[in-house]
Amino acid sequence: MLDCVVYVSSVANVKKHTRKSQCLESFATGVANSGDRVHIEHDYVYTPSRLAVMLGWATTNTGGRNIALRKEIIAEQRRCGQHTMCIDASCWKYIDDGSRYLRYSLNGPFYDRAEYANHNSDNTKWEEIKHTLNIELKSTQSNPRGHILICMQRDGGFAMKALDPLEWLDQKIQQIRKHSQRTIMIRPHPGDYRAQDFAQYRKQPGIKLVDPLNTQLVDNLNGAHASVFFNSSASVAAVCAGIPVFADDVSCVAWAVANQDILQIESPATFAREQWLYDLAAAHWSDADAQAGRIWKKFQPYLTSTTTS
Repeated sequence: MLDCVVYVSSVANVKKHTRKSQCLESFATGVANSGDRVHIEHDYVYTPSRLAVMLGWATTNTGGRNIALRKEIIAEQRRCGQHTMCIDASCWKYIDDGSRYLRYSLNGPFYDRAEYANHNSDNTKWEEIKHTLNIELKSTQSNPRGHILICMQRDGGFAMKALDPLEWLDQKIQQIRKHSQRTIMIRPHPGDYRAQDFAQYRKQPGIKLVDPLNTQLVDNLNGAHASVFFNSSASVAAVCAGIPVFADDVSCVAWAVANQDILQIESPATFAREQWLYDLAAAHWSDADAQAGRIWKKFQPYLTSTTTS
């Protein structure tokens, strides 16, 4: 059995998304540089291996050949008792336009279930990322007259766990209105924005719809009283900006430092964020890390056991 198969074909339209194929090829280079056996798959053929590496995960909606391949990889690796690595977007992608850092995890994309090999990390990776991306962990902000920012997610993406984003939005607005009359700012997902879907909200008093294609997340957070998410890496931007976070799903990366009861929307709790931040940073890797085999070696101890989950 091969040590690793890297599926470049898990990417839709490889010629268009060269950054995505680049990170996969960098990982394969690192495995080879470590002296282990690796195959780069450019077609839609599954081959059993100790570790299958792919871009993203299998979404809940239907998709093209790359999605079908992802589903086959996951199912067959589980059947063989072997592992699948998911490469996902950076939690700091709102300022990391070039995707210099990406998340790597075993056997899933969800922060509460997958293995990120990042437990009780020190501050080494955070210091690197902080300086590279020029990130600042701001103190907790107090904005007495601030708005409430609701950040949306893609329809059909795995992070929504089959929930309809617009139905979730309606429910969340109703819940907030029972406890607060602050202005609610809605930020649709920039990769899934159809203006007509949000036309009704423009007519509702106390609600402001922002254009996610022409505004920045950090600007939408500026002056906010609180931010609301289902399960989104955008919550990390709010935590770093010192804006209290409310999250609905336990898989949200910010769950450990988030409020979970909308009853507290007017008086959100605050949390110690440093260890959470160190662990989150340690889940992120650069292509230099991949090419040097650092990611491959970091996850080696987790590949000795088989998985059926």
